[in-house]
Amino acid sequence: MPTQVLDATTRDLQLLDEEFTRSVRLRDTVRLVELFYAPDAQLQVPGRAPLQGRAAILAYYRQSFENGLIDLRRETNQFEAEHDLACAVGRYTRTCEAQPGMLHTIRGQYTVVFRRQGDGHWRAIAESSSPSV
Repeated sequence: MPTQVLDATTRDLQLLDEEFTRSVRLRDTVRLVELFYAPDAQLQVPGRAPLQGRAAILAYYRQSFENGLIDLRRETNQFEAEHDLACAVGRYTRTCEAQPGMLHTIRGQYTVVFRRQGDGHWRAIAESSSPSV
């Protein structure tokens, strides 16, 4: 049974969430993908086949920005960890500019599984999100 996350792990994962948000706001897809995702990560988003690996995830975020992504905020409600695996569960708010001056906001839930890498840093190995209905 998973144990409550230790304070250091929680802090590391919260900092990683903050870097994710900062990278989105800066529209820095390279930084976003390299800091947040493991090389072999899988990203599952609604309406698409699973994206496997950093190159595919990088292309997804670049396309998202080209299609009007302005902001993607996360609010993690729960962190759990055991050994070198951790999980984050929370809500997100995604804002896009559908047309000039017309914003569209989607809210939903997400789950991210992290693995501690050989260098000691946590990186996402699997992420799945779904919009609220």
